[in-house]
Amino acid sequence: MNVFIRVDASIAIGTGHVMRCLTLAERLRGKGANVRFICREHPGHLCSLIESMGYQVLKLPAPPKKTIHFSSHKEWLGVSLLTDAKQTKELVKNEKIDLLIVDHYGIHADWESCFRSIAKKIMVIDDLADRRHDCDFLLDQNDLGFEQDRYHGLVPSHCKLFLGPNYALLRNEFFNLLPEKWIRCGHVKRIFLFFGGIDQTNETSKAIAAFLDLNRPDIEVDVVIGQSHLYKHEIASLCKLHKNLHFHCEVRNIAEMMHQADLSIGAGGTTTWERLFLGLPSIVISIAENQEKICENLAKLKVIKYLGKREEVNTDRITSQLKKLIENEQDRIDMSKRANLMFKDTLLHQTTMLNELMS
Repeated sequence: MNVFIRVDASIAIGTGHVMRCLTLAERLRGKGANVRFICREHPGHLCSLIESMGYQVLKLPAPPKKTIHFSSHKEWLGVSLLTDAKQTKELVKNEKIDLLIVDHYGIHADWESCFRSIAKKIMVIDDLADRRHDCDFLLDQNDLGFEQDRYHGLVPSHCKLFLGPNYALLRNEFFNLLPEKWIRCGHVKRIFLFFGGIDQTNETSKAIAAFLDLNRPDIEVDVVIGQSHLYKHEIASLCKLHKNLHFHCEVRNIAEMMHQADLSIGAGGTTTWERLFLGLPSIVISIAENQEKICENLAKLKVIKYLGKREEVNTDRITSQLKKLIENEQDRIDMSKRANLMFKDTLLHQTTMLNELMS
């Protein structure tokens, strides 16, 4: 089975889309599929990382303009929709496509329809529900059921929907951890701090400053960033000044680090589901517009402590919430228990989804 995945990473887009697609690619490859990626060489792309994991990357040229659009999803392609479709089609013109997977906020039905004649089936990964798609499958792991039929009229009637956290694209390393350790109790001895691979506004340093204001040398902090982090040298230097701050760049054992932590500080992106799956109580700041709604909904379910948008959150606010959670063990236990209930039948749901994609 030949599978192609159209996805991008960049300074504006971040790394989360590529990372979750790599997870799905691993599952499909494990079922015998031949998986290849199609990525544009934006500033901050992850083509080398994808290739290092054994996948071929068909590369689209870097966009002609160097302008970085952080909020306008339609600008994230870097070229016009039809130009992207034409260039992508040229890359795969001699290929048999059994399944085309698209994970890109800048792509919608007009692009997808261009591939109906050459792709047997099309899958879309989305969580915005703000545009039409021409697809056979749609995965939205962020759908918590607050909005009924949110994709009604946006996808064909035959489209199979995979909605909710049970379909969250979690790497195998998360499933290998023992469930009896998912309830977080006892004293806070270790904090996991991660704001994604790019973190363009350096929320990492803000959170570090907030922790240092607590004056708790007895608590260890794992500070994790991606290779493309814009402030990695500054953060590395800051961590060297404090024995309890441990700097990690481009790690492959995030699940283990989360598992060892008692508390987390981070963004509202794809890592949210990893933290929740492990029952890790988290203080969350949304660092992109598309993260705001899901953070608000998760706060309603009382599985995270949501502080708001990054521009609204200062160090004092983070410090105050940190202090409260560190001192309130029962609150952390309750958050863990509620999070665990969200992933009641994850393995069953994901097995069903994979079988449908491979059929």
